[in-house]
Amino acid sequence: MLPLKRIDILFFTYLSISTLLIFISWNSLNNSWQLILIRILIVLSVIGIIYLDSKKKQAFIYFLRQIYPVIFSGYFYSETVFYNKIIFNNLDSYLVDIEYWLFNMQASLEFAAYFSNKLFSELMYFSYFSFYLLILGFTLTIFFKKKVLFEKAIFQLSASLYIFYFIFSFIPSAGPQFYFSYPDNILPQAYFFDHIMHFIQRTAEQPTGAFPSSHVGISLIILLISRNIAPLFYKIFWPIVILILFSTVYIKAHYVIDVIGGIIIAPFILYLSNILYQILNKKNLYPYDKTERSKK
Repeated sequence: MLPLKRIDILFFTYLSISTLLIFISWNSLNNSWQLILIRILIVLSVIGIIYLDSKKKQAFIYFLRQIYPVIFSGYFYSETVFYNKIIFNNLDSYLVDIEYWLFNMQASLEFAAYFSNKLFSELMYFSYFSFYLLILGFTLTIFFKKKVLFEKAIFQLSASLYIFYFIFSFIPSAGPQFYFSYPDNILPQAYFFDHIMHFIQRTAEQPTGAFPSSHVGISLIILLISRNIAPLFYKIFWPIVILILFSTVYIKAHYVIDVIGGIIIAPFILYLSNILYQILNKKNLYPYDKTERSKK
């Protein structure tokens, strides 16, 4: 039997529950078997990673063993669109009404129209793209600088991502770029990074997961984790996170209410991820636990 670690338990738990949601939505899906086939391939890949890590004590394989839930998270995010209407239909109309009630305008439309300068647009697209650099920089920084805390930090990040996806599974919302019609859904033009983000949006984005913003929530969670264990990383990236908050609205990925929701819920999701980590830690099932505790 392959030795499972906390991160594996987290991954297979999420996979099991979300697979159940696929079966619940089976009759309304046109690609049910395709989703199942992809999951089988993912499971086989993960089993291969776990097996290699148990046989070969190499740093790269160990690193891959810890971060594979983050690697697959992009797919799991886009997948929520297939089973996120089990309870509600898209709630965008309510989010738009709340936005008008709070600001007497639709902020994502007004923001992009008011600052229509290509140079500013370039900054906003780069800021939104920086979310991926934030995750990459965080994982590499903790791995090379704080390896003793690496497993816990990556578990917290992975658990936070998956908790957001569970929320998206039951609170369907598409976001401004999918909800509004032409010409309101036209995205701002820039020089370079708009092409990168438009490619990512065409290939990976789906009309799902707008509320609360995981871009905002995960960015803040990374800052909260790194504030004490990687202070230099925290100091470098907190201004970028502020720009990420603005960019999500500017490029019409989110409503302002999505950003507010992401800010409010981020500490609670991090707290819940810590609880999950502690619960699994008490099980004492994992071969690396004793090593990790001795290093601490």
